[in-house]
Amino acid sequence: MKKSTLAVMAIAGLLGASTAVAGDDGLYLLGEVGRITGNGGQSLLDHGLTAAGAVGFSSSVNAPTLYKLQAGYQINRNWAVEGGYLGADNAHYSAAGGSLRRAVTGTASINGWDLTAVGILPVADKFSLLGKIGIADMQEKATTQRAGVSSSTSSTKTDLTYGIDAKYDFTDTIFMRVGLDSYNIGNSNYSVRNTMAMIAAGYKF
Repeated sequence: MKKSTLAVMAIAGLLGASTAVAGDDGLYLLGEVGRITGNGGQSLLDHGLTAAGAVGFSSSVNAPTLYKLQAGYQINRNWAVEGGYLGADNAHYSAAGGSLRRAVTGTASINGWDLTAVGILPVADKFSLLGKIGIADMQEKATTQRAGVSSSTSSTKTDLTYGIDAKYDFTDTIFMRVGLDSYNIGNSNYSVRNTMAMIAAGYKF
């Protein structure tokens, strides 16, 4: 009887362990919002004016809202892979002074996709730290106006992306993440690395 009881308990324990491991994997969706923390968009538009011969001017740009929609698959307790789309509202830019005889205004927007490997470090019950590294293809479109004349440009940059997140699991299926992501935006001649602060809500299937 004792041997039978021990065998049943051992099998139950193994089944329980298998269930716990299986619960660590699966598909998930992630919706994120955030903002660029630096002046990447401003630097790119400043570079356009400088390349055209403008010097000594001052400029400003607002920080647009960023949106990300990601789909991922958690392979096990410590690894996942995810990818998706990033877009942003228009950033509004203005420059004046220096060699600019008239003020320059403009708008810029970014969008693109990324694919990253995600390392997961559980540090407490329901709380984990994440590190991400992968590749991103980012496109920027900009339109500037000066003295009633407008011009449009676009650029594309494929480069390394990386980031860090903190994750909290409210339930087995619902979680939240906050973190910083880094993307290089521009083209082969000139680019600026942008840091984006993001907050996300996710659902695990």
